Amino acid sequence: MKNLKYILLLTLGFTVSLSSCEYGDENIDPTRQADVQLNLILPAAITQAAYNQSGTAARLSGILMQHFSGFDAQQNDLENYVIDENVLNNFWNFGLYGGVMKDAVVMIEKGTAEEQPYYVGIAKILMANALGTGTSIFGDMPYTEAFLGTENLKPGYDSQESIYNYIQTLLSEAITELSKPAVGGGPASGSDLIFDGDAASWIATAHALKARYFMHLQKVNNSNASSALTEIASAFTSSAGQPDFTWDAASAFSNPYALFGRGRPNTLVINQGLVTKLGERNDPREDLITDGTNFYTEATVGDGGLFWTVNTAPSPLISYTELKFIEAEALVRTGSAAAAQTSFVAAVQASMDYMDVEAADAATYIGNLPDISALSPTAAVEAIMNESYIALYGQAELEVWVNYRRTGFPALTPNPNGVKGNNPSGAIPKRITYAQNERITNAESLAAAIANQGANNNLDVPLWAFK
Repeated sequence: MKNLKYILLLTLGFTVSLSSCEYGDENIDPTRQADVQLNLILPAAITQAAYNQSGTAARLSGILMQHFSGFDAQQNDLENYVIDENVLNNFWNFGLYGGVMKDAVVMIEKGTAEEQPYYVGIAKILMANALGTGTSIFGDMPYTEAFLGTENLKPGYDSQESIYNYIQTLLSEAITELSKPAVGGGPASGSDLIFDGDAASWIATAHALKARYFMHLQKVNNSNASSALTEIASAFTSSAGQPDFTWDAASAFSNPYALFGRGRPNTLVINQGLVTKLGERNDPREDLITDGTNFYTEATVGDGGLFWTVNTAPSPLISYTELKFIEAEALVRTGSAAAAQTSFVAAVQASMDYMDVEAADAATYIGNLPDISALSPTAAVEAIMNESYIALYGQAELEVWVNYRRTGFPALTPNPNGVKGNNPSGAIPKRITYAQNERITNAESLAAAIANQGANNNLDVPLWAFK
């Protein structure tokens, strides 16, 4: 896809792979280029953002949400809630701070200096999305002091409330930048691996992400449902407009789920509870999600392959299916029951269409959906979450976990064999332990962040956003 093999080599060569948040002179590699062109930084950042969508954090979220089961090795530990500071250490260091976030900072600074607003706008969208990913996993996190280099090698943590405010600000600023006139030399095919430099599509994506992150805070502020609806009105209007990153058919550059399935076979499998749910519902997507045991198969879709885990499976930053579920919930919460039902049906239809389910099978399934306009608001939200739980499988595992933590749906039973060491209540974990590297290199700031969120680093301490 769009010279992906070449781009992934660029990712290895130009994405700054550093530990913690320390970006001082001692971290400069003299063998690397000191200055990299914007059109080479952008594909690396986009590729890392896509990897984050389907990589380690996604697999962990899928295990917690009982989409996947850890059968062996580390995955079995995760299944049993043995989740320590090493689990997402690389994700924190290289997926977020030394990966997409550092690339975004460089693009914002360089793009501003070179008067390239579209690079700046896309970078701010990628930064906002990375912050949303990070804060929904860990809570408080460094941002305002994270990229100061030798000026501050031990950055303080911003509160989760502040991080969500920064997300909305970044997305608003991105829309402003992308609304400016095009400039020669801006993003194009080969550098923008999602929209080929189309500013309008990125603007629509920014509005969609604003809606997602407003709904993250629905428990904190009920008016966020209205704000989400405002943003959805300016977001993309079909699956064709969503920000898809499609991976390459070559095994070395394939979807992260496929890479994991080959590299660590039989350590992660499909959760049998999910298989049962799919069967009970006569869900026509069942054969596209699992073969009954595996979450991954090497065949292509249409030839026995599973839609979200084959080599070329897409990694959408946010999908139209997710957006319509957000809209349905927001309409329920603002008292528009009839409109909520329309959006609810549209969300399920979008999932069916995107996965190329036979029209007759999709129609039968949709015909059996509950009419949420006739339900109480709580029951309507539960119905929406139950359907999104299936539809967001494989494409937005972290969002399924977010939805569970903020609504309590779907009703899931914690693993009765879960280890209670740093999860004393035995509940499905509500957050993930901070990365080991932070304890080693930034202990004082980390301790302050932990104290600010509940005085310990346990998995069952709810984050501010989802209390």
